[in-house]
Amino acid sequence: MKLRLKSLGITFDSENDIGRRVSFSNIVFLALPIVYLIFMLVDIQSYLQPIKNLRFDQFIVPIVIAVCIFCLWLNKINQTIISRVLFILLWPLLLHFIPIIHLKTPSDYYLAFPIGIIFHSILIQLIFSQREEPFLFWFLIVINFLTMVFVLDILLYFDNASEVPTTLTGDDYYVLDGILYWLLFNLVTFYLILSIDKYIESINTARQKIKGQKEELDILNKSLESKVAERTLKLEAQNQKLRDHAFYNAHLLRGPFCRVQGLIQLQGLVANDEEKSEIEIMLKQSIEELEGRIREIQEIVDSDNELIS
Repeated sequence: MKLRLKSLGITFDSENDIGRRVSFSNIVFLALPIVYLIFMLVDIQSYLQPIKNLRFDQFIVPIVIAVCIFCLWLNKINQTIISRVLFILLWPLLLHFIPIIHLKTPSDYYLAFPIGIIFHSILIQLIFSQREEPFLFWFLIVINFLTMVFVLDILLYFDNASEVPTTLTGDDYYVLDGILYWLLFNLVTFYLILSIDKYIESINTARQKIKGQKEELDILNKSLESKVAERTLKLEAQNQKLRDHAFYNAHLLRGPFCRVQGLIQLQGLVANDEEKSEIEIMLKQSIEELEGRIREIQEIVDSDNELIS
């Protein structure tokens, strides 16, 4: 479902305020046509007649649907300012002002028009950013509020049928109630949107922090892998040295050691002093040779320990 909506330009993971407003506007552009299509299906019999017999207001619903689809397409091609301004201007014009002017203020508009103004103000808050687009936001909100203040004057100005519902307009609180409800819904909407924005921003901040920590962990892991590989190479080299030492012990030390052992045994068998003297000389040489081999081994071991440390 998320992939399908994304193909229409709708995303839910925008990381900035404008991106979230565009996402909200996409949802509005998609939801309103669905609602209006249901409305047309409920009233389908009135549409199944010759075009010349259709009422003026029946043409407005398909036009609004077309406007929503067009604005959705504009958002998809990144014309987001145009799409949102176009929609927020055309929606009240098509659904309220044109019918009021053309139909001479139908009686039901004394109730529908104030409700439409309130809904229009909520749409403004949804699809425009107060922080990033302050001029557009406050300009549209002020115009919307002034429309609510003069709602009765607008309705009466275009009402030529003398069918004013006095039960509504005759009440001194007709306009005041509309203003109070306008304030109530807008303040609640403003608070909810502000809370949602802060919540999303905290999530995005946490996501960025996690991403940074993940990158740091990746760097540490690569460094650790490099150190492990380097240490492994050193250990392999040390193992090779140990194997060399074993070979050294088995072959190079064995020669002088065996000679020393043989000369000692031979010395016990010889009675001639001259021969004993020669054996002692040879024994001394073999011991010196053995000592030299041991010294060489010690030097190799010491150098290997320095490399490992």
